[in-house]
Amino acid sequence: GGRRGLHGQACTPVQGSLTMDAQSTADKVREVMFVDDAASRMLGMQVVEIGPGHAVLTMTVRVDMLNGFAVCHGGLIATLADSAFAFACNSRNALTVASGFDIDILRS
Repeated sequence: GGRRGLHGQACTPVQGSLTMDAQSTADKVREVMFVDDAASRMLGMQVVEIGPGHAVLTMTVRVDMLNGFAVCHGGLIATLADSAFAFACNSRNALTVASGFDIDILRS
């Protein structure tokens, strides 16, 4: 278990990034993390923007993602938020995991 770097070692997402600038590091982290992120890929998420300390992900809501009220299931919205948080937190190539988060879902 645990995250493996570019060469299979348990470590930060990207090995050998000391010579990369911050944006290049974030881009490489996105590339390496997304390959192993089966859940985000399965849900159709895309990392459309990443930089040091931030990330923007999108997810197209499919019919099989709707709850009984015909809106996206809150758990899937929380999963999208969790994935965005993971990419943002790891974008500086420091292995980071969340210990928890809260989300309030409001319908307008």
